[in-house]
This record gives sequence, C-alpha cells and structure tokens, in this order.
Amino acid sequence: MNNYEIVYIIHPALQEGRLVDIKSKIHEKLTSLKGKVLYDDNWGKKKLAYAIDKQKYGTYLFCQFLLDGKNIQEINTDCELNSNILRHLITRIDSSQVLDEKDKKELKNQNKTDDKSSKETEKEEVKVSEDVEVVEDSKEDSKAEEKEEVKVSEDLAVQEDSKEEDLKEEDSENDSNDDKEENNSEEK
Repeated sequence: MNNYEIVYIIHPALQEGRLVDIKSKIHEKLTSLKGKVLYDDNWGKKKLAYAIDKQKYGTYLFCQFLLDGKNIQEINTDCELNSNILRHLITRIDSSQVLDEKDKKELKNQNKTDDKSSKETEKEEVKVSEDVEVVEDSKEDSKAEEKEEVKVSEDLAVQEDSKEEDLKEEDSENDSNDDKEENNSEEK
C-alpha cells in the first residue's frame, strides 16, 4: 500500500451538493478497491491559468489516500470518464507528507494570511511603481529644463556674437566714414 494524493478540478457551474456527490463517488471507489481516505479538502473556486473546456474557473478538490499501486489506473479512468471533472492529477507521496485535520486548519489560516500579505505586497508594488513614475517624470522634467537652459544660453551666445559683429561693422563703418571725411577735408 502506497500513499497518493489527487487534485481534481470540477466544473464551476456545479452546486455544493453535486460536488459532494462527485467527492463521495471517488471515496466509494477508493474504499471498494480496499483503499483508505486519509485526508480531503475543498480548496474552493479559483481562476484557471488557461481555459479548460471553455471554462475560466474551476473548483479544486484535494484528497490524500492509501491504495495499492495496481489500482491507481481504475481511479484515473473514473476521473477521465467523468465529464464534470475538468482535470485531475494523481501523485505518489511519502507518508511524511500526509496531512491531518489540524494541518487543514493551519493551511486555511496560512492561506488567509498569505492572501492578506499578497494584497499588501500588491499595494506596496503599486505605490512603488507610482513613486518610480513620479521620479521618472521629474527626471524628464529636469532634462527638459536643462535642454531649455542650454537652448536659451545658446540663443544668448548667438545674440551676443551678432551684437559684437554689429558693433564691429558699425566701428568699421565709422572708421571708413571718418576716413572719408578726412579725405574730403584734405581735398578741400
């Protein structure tokens, strides 16, 4: 006799009473094959990673049992033929991995705290991403300001250069005018 666990996903539209019927049929099959149910749990309705038979959600059921290895194929066949079971997986486990009722309570409490901590983590991640966006925006703003300052300083430099050139031109014109006046006065 070996220890096994099965996780099976039930169609999400089934009501609680129908879930109990499916679970009891699997338990009856196990006992008829001289096996023993050690632990079972309903994990509830969860979103699937991908659509199975056009379903986005499924109800997860978990069961650990003791059974001869030669009878596993019969359990596997029953799960495959049941149209209400979307997917199933049977895995052999060590006897140290078998859970009991107190573990069930601890798992539920752990799941609740995990849900709370995951929600808090998500909130922190959102806050951090918002902070990062603010920092990136401020960096972009400061880069834009730097570009404007560079452009303004370039414009000022160009204006100063043009003023200097204008002054030089005026000086040269004044010099040439002075030269002309001197020449005119000398000629007279």
